[in-house]
Amino acid sequence: MKNLHKLVRLTFVVVLVAAMTQVLPSRMVAQSAIGTVVTVSGFVLNANNLNPVDAAYSVYDARGGKVGQSHRANEKDGFLITGLKPGATYTVRVEDPRFFKQEFSIVLPNSSKYTEISKDFVVRPLEVGRKIMITPTPFDLKKSDLKEGTEDDMSELARTLMLNPNVNVELVCYPDEELAATQAAAISVARGNAIKAYLETNGVNSSRITVKATNSTDPVNPPPIKKGAKGKRYVGSAYLVVTKV
Repeated sequence: MKNLHKLVRLTFVVVLVAAMTQVLPSRMVAQSAIGTVVTVSGFVLNANNLNPVDAAYSVYDARGGKVGQSHRANEKDGFLITGLKPGATYTVRVEDPRFFKQEFSIVLPNSSKYTEISKDFVVRPLEVGRKIMITPTPFDLKKSDLKEGTEDDMSELARTLMLNPNVNVELVCYPDEELAATQAAAISVARGNAIKAYLETNGVNSSRITVKATNSTDPVNPPPIKKGAKGKRYVGSAYLVVTKV
């Protein structure tokens, strides 16, 4: 009788293990089909005051394919993008007529667990007369050629103008110190032309860009009265001014 009980228990265990081997793989396949996702949330901020704003935007994958429909952020709740793949790169393009069309890259961590990321996007209002400082300064002290290492920042500026083909701009650059009017104008024009040449080389039509001569230092951001910290030197400001939208 004891042997019979052992045989029954053994048979039950074998049947149970067999059943589990059928169920577990099917669950694993289902989980694999769903996949791990990443969610990105945050706010679209006005560059003037960093306050949240309402703004339309779209999301694109690394191949340029649009992910889902167009979305809209709001000033109260911000935005929420979910269903993104870990380890992938996406581009968020703000496409609201009140702001410059701008692109923001999101590189997601490669994780096997559900991940939430917080990220804000700063956008510039689009209106005639809007004055945008080009930072960091693309020039070295008393030089009018673009300094090395400014390619990333300048390429972003060029990309923004390419995304906004109806926008015309004026380049306004200032000297590093007070000079005679003719000298100040010469260096300001030379610096403006250097930026213009870079933008043209990177696809921006020259007819959209003008250069303004200045005959003094920047009245908004003037040279410091006192000598700066060692290794830090004041370089005249450079601006992009919107002349047509």
